[in-house]
Amino acid sequence: MPMHLPRSSSMPRAVPRRRTAGPRLLAALALLAAAAPAHAQEGKSSPAATGLRLTLAQLITQARQKYPGVEAAQRALEGMEAQLYRAKWAWLPQGQMRGFVAPSPDIKCLDQNGKPSTTNCFSTTSVDARSFNISGILARIELDVGVPLYTFGKLAAARQAAAAGVDLRRELVRATGDDLELKVTRAYFGLKLAREILRTVREGKTHLVKAKEKIEKDLDDGEGDSTVTDLLRIQTFTAEVDARIGEGEKGERIAHAALGMMAGLTGQAFDVDSAVLDPIPGKLDRVGAYLQLARQHRPETHMVAAAVKAARAGAAVEKAGFFPDFVLVAYLGYAVATSADDPQNAFFNDPLNFFGAGFGLAMRWNLDTVQQVGRYRAARALARETEARRAEGLAAIDLEIRREYLELAEAQTRLQATDRGQKAARKWLVATSQNLSAGLAEPKDLTDALLAFFQLRVRYLQAIHDVNVGWAVLGRVVGLAARRIATP
Repeated sequence: MPMHLPRSSSMPRAVPRRRTAGPRLLAALALLAAAAPAHAQEGKSSPAATGLRLTLAQLITQARQKYPGVEAAQRALEGMEAQLYRAKWAWLPQGQMRGFVAPSPDIKCLDQNGKPSTTNCFSTTSVDARSFNISGILARIELDVGVPLYTFGKLAAARQAAAAGVDLRRELVRATGDDLELKVTRAYFGLKLAREILRTVREGKTHLVKAKEKIEKDLDDGEGDSTVTDLLRIQTFTAEVDARIGEGEKGERIAHAALGMMAGLTGQAFDVDSAVLDPIPGKLDRVGAYLQLARQHRPETHMVAAAVKAARAGAAVEKAGFFPDFVLVAYLGYAVATSADDPQNAFFNDPLNFFGAGFGLAMRWNLDTVQQVGRYRAARALARETEARRAEGLAAIDLEIRREYLELAEAQTRLQATDRGQKAARKWLVATSQNLSAGLAEPKDLTDALLAFFQLRVRYLQAIHDVNVGWAVLGRVVGLAARRIATP
């Protein structure tokens, strides 16, 4: 099932207005640090700066082709397909061939008068187990074959169970690939978010640098209302910004390695495309439409249906176990010993020289009735449990779709509100910075404006990220790509 990023870790919170701006600005910078490393993938100092640039679609394609988890799921599917192959051809003749070559003793047929005769073999030359009487070679080969004629549904139920297993594994391959696509999408937009946040932090630092230079000049010239406390406050904020930038860049590199691992690009220089972090356009449909789409397209809905079929088929196999199997059997055997006579008598059982063949109808019946009853009851209970789990799983899928639907709707609403707010906050910050340079504002005014800009800018960027990832998550829980459910 898809994982969801915790929103509380990167959502700015309202800070009560205080007399000094230091704690509020520190809170905003701490907020940026909490948001950036959590979603960061790669920064401007990343080793991929001069490497291959890949779009989101290209990264997803790379990951689906090279990620070991997808390959493991594919190999599991191949194993289940092999079981289905066996079940489909279980009706073919099956048997056993035995053959050997061994030393042969010297045995001659004698008539009533003790003379050699194979047509009137009354006795044979004496063969003592304690003697070593080897003078030839014995070659023997036998073939037993059986063809099932009627099994009371055992073969058909086994085919149904294997086919359901193949369907389940095939959907598991899809689910594994879809989960990987969602992870890559999160990483991609997380990288975009991290870079925008770091850009915002660096932009804020430029205002702090200008304020610091203005305060130092006032203090050196003995002009203005700036104090040493103001200078220390600005220096503290600047040091905090530098620390948060370093942490953000470290988070970028760590997550960039994870993105490279998923895409099979470990050790290669690569980067994501330079597209701006913009929200995916789209209008949400009614929630019922997504519930219906999930029934048709989501892998997990097909997986639980296949599991029910497999469990029912397993119960049918155990039920058929109460009845026998009717099998057409055939036998073919041949043996020859170079040093032993072959008596011409149909009633002789001669293991050294013979040729025989035959066929007939056989019955095989395991009469462990008590144990069979237990196996059938267990299989029937498992089938009923699987059906109940299917209903539970479908209800959980519906709830998940409703939750992600509301999450995306909220993110779209938040995006519109924070867009208006961050634009106003930017104007406020620029105006305050200009007034401070002209001596018409105090450092405290700058920190207030900087705090408001940081908060709203980060909330706006986080809203873009949440909208984009929200479309991807909703597409995953529905069973379609985000671009296919984002209606214009």
